[in-house]
Amino acid sequence: MKKNNSWQETLKEIFFPRVCFICEREIKEGILCQLCFEKIVFLTPPLCRMCSLPLKSNSNLCRNCRNKYFFYDQLVSVALYQTPLSSLIHLFKYREYAFLKKFFASLMVSHLKRIGFDFTPYNLIVSVPSHPLRIREKGYNQSQLLAEELSSFLNIPYSKNILICTKYHKTQTQLNYRERILNIEGNFCAQGDLTGKNIILVDDVVTTKATISECSKVLKERGASSITIITLARAQ
Repeated sequence: MKKNNSWQETLKEIFFPRVCFICEREIKEGILCQLCFEKIVFLTPPLCRMCSLPLKSNSNLCRNCRNKYFFYDQLVSVALYQTPLSSLIHLFKYREYAFLKKFFASLMVSHLKRIGFDFTPYNLIVSVPSHPLRIREKGYNQSQLLAEELSSFLNIPYSKNILICTKYHKTQTQLNYRERILNIEGNFCAQGDLTGKNIILVDDVVTTKATISECSKVLKERGASSITIITLARAQ
């Protein structure tokens, strides 16, 4: 049986060589060639604690976040939402490339550990939920897939039943900041007693923070001690 599998794999490599998802250069393994991987703009400190915007000084907050109230305690994004990462995320979100979840989760964990992020205080992972109709349209919730993989990597429990999307809302993609807030307001609820829980809330991309703010609000209402947002990318 092993020999047969090996023979099949050899034929597959000959007729269908592995290529980079962006430039289509032939590669031995992985998703990206080294040249494309090096184009990912990873976010490294100093960063704003509440929006992950790069800072010029060692201050904790950017000018926009300094005088605002947040329901979450910290936001950490891994990289900027630009090519090549944005192209891969688009495939992941809209083209049913669900298998990219392992690559993304590995990318997130390795980068966060590299910049000294401490996972030890956290005892629960949740994800930004999608409405059941949206999941039926797309086939899956990409934030849930990321959260499940992170849970596996980090050995921190994940629950998909704590945060629920109760209203079907139109996509946020073409909406401005004010429209996004109005579109998402009151769309989520949280279940269970979260007293004493230090939560990681996972999303794929953060733009205006409207969705993660609304999710954090209902989690805090259920008693969550702290909420840290972790996203794969941050829109500029």
